[in-house]
Amino acid sequence: MPQDRPETLDQALLGEAVALKRRIEAQAEQAERLRLLADRIDEQTQRDRALLQQLESALGRSIQLSIDDLDGRLRGQRLLDVAITLLEEQMGRGQEIHYRDWFQLLQSHGYRVGGKDPLGTFLAQINRADIVESVGKRTGRYRLRAA
Repeated sequence: MPQDRPETLDQALLGEAVALKRRIEAQAEQAERLRLLADRIDEQTQRDRALLQQLESALGRSIQLSIDDLDGRLRGQRLLDVAITLLEEQMGRGQEIHYRDWFQLLQSHGYRVGGKDPLGTFLAQINRADIVESVGKRTGRYRLRAA
């Protein structure tokens, strides 16, 4: 029986090699299918981007849509518009508020701000707005300019 061992071992190794070869072929086929699918998705994304540009042009303005905007978080001009409207409704013009409190007010009304640093994104936007003025030097306080 010692002579059967090498033959059995060879058969076992051959069986493993055949199974491994089949698995490699299946994985290669699956990888190719996934590459083709990714290529189709890339092509559709390019068509959608071109269509979006046409829509923006037809509207005569930028609708500021990006992949990040799809998560419902506020950014850019939309963030500024919502923040100003909310502050005006809640406190009126001319009333001072610390930017952290303003940010909390926004969040307490169910809004979320995008970006890696949402508070930083918020602060950058309010600092860009002509209607918003800083109160004092480095106080962190802001108010809406009187109309």
